[in-house]
Amino acid sequence: MTEWRTLIVEDEAPTRELLVNYCLARPELKLVKVAKDGEEALEYLQNEEFHLAFLDINLPIRSGLDILEKLENPPYIIFITALRDKAIEAFEFGVIDYLLKPFSKERFFKAVDRALEILGNEADKPSKNVFNEHGLFILEKENHFLIPYGEIIYISSRDNFSVVHTEKRQYVTYKSLKSLEQKLPPAKFLRIYKQYIINLEKLSHLQSDNMGNYSVHLKDEDETQLPVGRKYISKIKELL
Repeated sequence: MTEWRTLIVEDEAPTRELLVNYCLARPELKLVKVAKDGEEALEYLQNEEFHLAFLDINLPIRSGLDILEKLENPPYIIFITALRDKAIEAFEFGVIDYLLKPFSKERFFKAVDRALEILGNEADKPSKNVFNEHGLFILEKENHFLIPYGEIIYISSRDNFSVVHTEKRQYVTYKSLKSLEQKLPPAKFLRIYKQYIINLEKLSHLQSDNMGNYSVHLKDEDETQLPVGRKYISKIKELL
């Protein structure tokens, strides 16, 4: 039987102890680490591999939502919260489930069963794209935004942050382009360069010069022109 590496992140001792006991009652879960605050959890998640994490939203130092914003390739998440209205934000992050405190063993096992089904289905796939059907959910400073996919023209990366470009404004977020790419539906968006992802609906045409370099022209007010990396040219030609 496959054992899935599991992390518990909970600052309240009674709930933390309950989660540990419930996890130990499920032999499919291999409990590897237990964190008591957001900083400790982020350190574990950035330096170790986990398949599943039970993550409290309201944590000391940094919240569960803040932790997810800083991870390029997070594990599957089951959120834990005492506030029902936080469930909407949880699902914007593509989490599997959320446990509303206080929760029963039966409710915990139901969430685990859902996680195990997804993990089993994804085991043979090289990567996972967990995206919200309504749009891209990002954190800009202290503000959360849900940007409809149709409003996104392209996304660029600069140093240690990324910029989501729309006709109305630009959204700056401290997430890598790779992590944002995993939140985008692959049928609608395409990486064209190490620093750029475009909305295929905004693609006008592909242009080449006499040196063999390619660029794309986008259908926006600025008539944006972006370079195309050589390894992405064949894919764009195929789409066109």
